[in-house]
Amino acid sequence: MMNIGYYESPLGSIKYTYKNKCIYSLAFHFDEVDKNSENNKEINAALDQYFAGKLSGFPFDFNYDHLTIFQKKVIDALKKIPYGTTMSYSEVATLIGHPKSMRAVGQACKNNPIAVMIPCHRVIGKNGNLTGYSGVEHVSLKEKLLLLEKKYK
Repeated sequence: MMNIGYYESPLGSIKYTYKNKCIYSLAFHFDEVDKNSENNKEINAALDQYFAGKLSGFPFDFNYDHLTIFQKKVIDALKKIPYGTTMSYSEVATLIGHPKSMRAVGQACKNNPIAVMIPCHRVIGKNGNLTGYSGVEHVSLKEKLLLLEKKYK
């Protein structure tokens, strides 16, 4: 059975689903928090550490089996982008062996089920512009996450 937890970050509420030590989803949450949730102390502690600049990677397993093979390649590449650094969509496309697939990389980032921990926020436009993050209206979250990481890098 899947559990649902919430974390109150400096940037807003984050909702996650997990089972044992495996995270299935994690995203900023803009609706009311479910008072009956089962927050995971280890996940919340890791997020505390991340937002305090003391954790650059997360010690959890992630489940994204429902993604396509291409999307999984992108997600695996995102996990390799170092804390406090960025890559362009075209650099990620080249890294996974599909140099002309920048838009597909963008779609895979959009479908990333485990935001923040799998750092799609570290992927930017080739010209350095911030583009897309949980939809266009949330690009400011991407900017804030990048500024946070830069501050502690």
